[in-house]
Amino acid sequence: MNTAVQLRQPGRDAPRCELVYGTPYAQVTGKLGAVALFSSDQLVAYRIHYRRKTRLFVFKTLEVDDHLAARLPGVSPRVRLLFDVRTPGRARLVRGLFAYLARAHDPSVLPDSFYVRVGVVLGGHLPAHKILLSLLDPQSNQAANLCTGPAREHCDRLQ
Repeated sequence: MNTAVQLRQPGRDAPRCELVYGTPYAQVTGKLGAVALFSSDQLVAYRIHYRRKTRLFVFKTLEVDDHLAARLPGVSPRVRLLFDVRTPGRARLVRGLFAYLARAHDPSVLPDSFYVRVGVVLGGHLPAHKILLSLLDPQSNQAANLCTGPAREHCDRLQ
């Protein structure tokens, strides 16, 4: 099943909608602007900015329309929402995270649980000293791959 994501440029009383991460297989023109089309099981980061408000959603597209899945503005049909942020500062952090992950790894191969943990951290639900440990489980292979270079030193100290 295809998932359509509305992309819009800012205009008079219109929000700006853009992709932060995700590679659509096609892009078509709609009434309100471009529409990016994604196939099933794709990771997408989508930002909506209107006036001074920002929302950034990180989600996975689904194979079938599930009535229990999340309904997002500008996205059709429903999707599996991994997390969302509501402030410009946190949206910049997510944007930076995807830029970093894209340089080192393919962000779409990371498990959904990684993104759920990122959402918990960005939501401010964890004490500062447990943040890195909550993101990187030293037992998993993905954590070992992410915990390299200068970050390796910090991981070793926290264990």
